[in-house]
Amino acid sequence: MSTVAAGALKVHVVDVSLDPFPVPAEWVIEGDPQGSAAILWKSADGKQCMGIWECTPGLFDWMHTDETASIQQGRVTVTLEDGKRLELGPGDAAFFPEGTKSRWHVHETVRKSFHLHAADGLPF
Repeated sequence: MSTVAAGALKVHVVDVSLDPFPVPAEWVIEGDPQGSAAILWKSADGKQCMGIWECTPGLFDWMHTDETASIQQGRVTVTLEDGKRLELGPGDAAFFPEGTKSRWHVHETVRKSFHLHAADGLPF
């Protein structure tokens, strides 16, 4: 369910319908993680967006734009290049600066809301 009022947007994250948004095959290390997403808002210049993303269990690498993420469902361990690990679950929020390389181990299907910013524009 979504509501738009005076340019503002409200959604119930767990109810948003998603479309396929595959994890690039060359990034998958283990399992068969299936990604899906919905872009709810994108800036006119194509440098920012807000949306919902979900992924089934698996292990894969990821390259981030500036991203603020809030986990709504599931559990994931994100390992950064320096070896630091972030254990994320419902209610947790995280920020990944543009250029951050990480490895995602999705233990339970994870659903998150996100805001992205890419200085050179988003690739989608």
